[in-house]
Amino acid sequence: MSDFQQKYDLWNEFLSVWPASRLAVMTLDEYTQAGSKDSFTYWIESRLDELGSIWGGSAFKFGVFSRKDTEEKKSDGRHSYSDTHGWYSSLGTTAEAAFEQVRSDVVQVADWAAKGDLDAIESFKHLGEAFKWKVAFHYQNRQAPMIVDVFKRAPLAVFVGGAARQTMAELQKAALGKRPGDLGILEFGRQVWEAWSQKNLPIWKLSHGLNDFSADERKSYLQAELGVMHGETAKNQGENFQEAPVGDLFFLCHGNDSLPLVGQFTSMPEPCAKGDGWLQRRYRVLKPGIKQGGYQGGQKGWTPNYRSTFKQVPAHDLPEFETALLKPFFGTDLAELATLAGEPMEDSGTGSNAKPSVAPAWAPGGGQPGASCFNRIYYGPPGTGKTYALMQLLKRDYEQQAASITPEEWRTEIIAKKVAVLTWWEGAAAALYDLGGKARVPEIVEHPFIKAIAAVKNRAQGINQTLWGVLQHHTVESSTTVNTKLRMSPNIFDKTADSAWQLVDDWQDVCADLIALVDQIKAGQQNAETVQRYSFVTFHQSYGYEEFVEGLRPVLNNEGEKGDVEYEIRPGVFKKLCHDARQMPDKRFAMVIDEINRGNISKIFGELITLIEPDKRDPMDGGKPPVELELAYSRDKFSVPVNVDIIGTMNTADRSLALLDTALRRRFDFVPLLPDTRAVKDADDPHSAPLAGLVVRTANDSIDVRRMLERINERIEALYDRDHCIGHAYLTALRNVDNGEARFEKLADIFRNRIVPLLEEYFFEDWHKIRLVLGDNQKPVAAQFITESDAHEQDLSDLFGNNHGLDSYATKRRYQSQPSAFANSAAYLGIYQSLV
Repeated sequence: MSDFQQKYDLWNEFLSVWPASRLAVMTLDEYTQAGSKDSFTYWIESRLDELGSIWGGSAFKFGVFSRKDTEEKKSDGRHSYSDTHGWYSSLGTTAEAAFEQVRSDVVQVADWAAKGDLDAIESFKHLGEAFKWKVAFHYQNRQAPMIVDVFKRAPLAVFVGGAARQTMAELQKAALGKRPGDLGILEFGRQVWEAWSQKNLPIWKLSHGLNDFSADERKSYLQAELGVMHGETAKNQGENFQEAPVGDLFFLCHGNDSLPLVGQFTSMPEPCAKGDGWLQRRYRVLKPGIKQGGYQGGQKGWTPNYRSTFKQVPAHDLPEFETALLKPFFGTDLAELATLAGEPMEDSGTGSNAKPSVAPAWAPGGGQPGASCFNRIYYGPPGTGKTYALMQLLKRDYEQQAASITPEEWRTEIIAKKVAVLTWWEGAAAALYDLGGKARVPEIVEHPFIKAIAAVKNRAQGINQTLWGVLQHHTVESSTTVNTKLRMSPNIFDKTADSAWQLVDDWQDVCADLIALVDQIKAGQQNAETVQRYSFVTFHQSYGYEEFVEGLRPVLNNEGEKGDVEYEIRPGVFKKLCHDARQMPDKRFAMVIDEINRGNISKIFGELITLIEPDKRDPMDGGKPPVELELAYSRDKFSVPVNVDIIGTMNTADRSLALLDTALRRRFDFVPLLPDTRAVKDADDPHSAPLAGLVVRTANDSIDVRRMLERINERIEALYDRDHCIGHAYLTALRNVDNGEARFEKLADIFRNRIVPLLEEYFFEDWHKIRLVLGDNQKPVAAQFITESDAHEQDLSDLFGNNHGLDSYATKRRYQSQPSAFANSAAYLGIYQSLV
């Protein structure tokens, strides 16, 4: 029986056990049951892994899952746990309620698959992408297949010559368009994987050599599924072993005596009991060895007969590797390994707290990456309430009273704001102090302080090794247990004989600020201030990238010669906010930019102009961000978290939208805030119609403020444009003044000191148009704010004599402000009604 026939038979067996008709009536235990090999999820992930693997990610990709471990886990806004199950909190308050939703989703996808409706499957965001398409593949019409068993976009894109940003439905359709009519769907899937694997499969050689490992050790590590290596192995091999991502493949050899298996790393390195400096990584076996004895071919860096410990097979050697090693020693090929490798994986040590590589829509912020974030600009003329609307939004969505924050939330926030920005040695010192002054590296690595610093630095791998290096470099010179030659100030650590690290020497003086910070965190929240999750800046012409993202700042070198100045890279306000946001992925943060149109956008944002797009954001779901760029100064890899909103305001009187930076316009949505002169309040908006019913009473008149502003703005729009209207906020303060003489004096003050000067600015001292806006051309002279000389010819004669020879039509008329009009109620009434 052929290999493919066995796989078709397995597919048939699955459909006989799990026909589509059973899905709608399956129970929670039938869907997921720890230890069961007959549950639906076990079939999909494990028993059918050779028909398109979805290995990797966490069990949360199934929406709800049965827990293997029984340790108590605390539920949060994203994940919920009972003694027996874990599930997305947004699916329900119980595992049973969550399962009801997930079961309905699975049934829906299977139905669409049977109908061949790929677009409907694509648009359905209530299941993780890989899981959704895996289900669809197995329930499609086998006689007219529409889906190939490849559930990652990158391999499909390589095969069809497309791009990974295309939808899965688009890529599946394009791939199936290339399938020969006489080729089975599984055979065709092998071709797709083969095209991908020849170029993109990372695979390493890992050797447990005869000189470094006894026969018992090799046997023990095989049974425990542990890859072991010294962290300082020469030629960067130790570093490569530490930094190879979880999910990378390797073949294990015992020198050149035997080749036991092909495996896939499922954890990052951790200290090994073999001795100081030895590291171990967990793995899962993809293919066991099928041939006895060693490799007899030519020597290369990756071959078993070459003296190397950890070497990657170069892409150009993959065909040779497949022919010389994979097929004869493991009975497999690159395409099958690529299939078995499945999805990108997380460190298995994270257990069921891990996050899925693709978040379904019922996960918080789910759906497409960045679906819940926004970039928005509130724009309008001055005085339309842009700042007020913004402050209301911030108060509602980005502030929280400290009294409503749990101690754990408060601790998380202060660690994000104050600890996450520390250097590695400062973080290690703070963690050691919090742990009682003495701890081993694994304990320090797991401390929340170190995790916060690692998150800020976008470090998910090699943290153990970083801490080892930091501790050694800052060890006291007198240490008898650390032999490294490179020492860095301050020297405050030492290692005990049993490999525990401790704070020594004058560490209390050096770390006084760190001690105070840790003591503050231990003491807990002491007051009831408001917690603000936003940063506020104002753009101007001299504002730049250095203030917003990162830049060099001069610092005085206290250890150098007097007056020496050094420079250090400091994060800007936006980078700091993104770091804070990463520490609290379930909270929303806002970057508020006042007068966004006054800054040089390309200069300020730099490369970030691409990263702020919602679909380019880091979804913070455990997978790699869609777009990640290198920052100009630090060379750090940087992406913008999905929980950061960018909110700007702009005054259209300063600059029209049409003149705004084109790149900025494409990436923001715009919300107009115009003068509100409605006469009736909106029942659903208590802040609407702010001038409705507002009048100013004098001894003889009653001035309707709303009608007056409405008529002024109608004239401005006719003579200039809508962007230069006058906002209602100039006049809303009148409500706070007692009606009568006091309110009228306030109105006169607003006109004299704010509105008339604003009109003068708008119309460039074209007093004729200003008179038209104020209706002065229709009023008696006593009610005119701006008067015009009627005897223009006489004025010229008075100034230049009778024989001046000037054309009275070509010379400017004379205008002047009339102070008495500001105290005349008729001047205001005449703006919107006839005084005749």
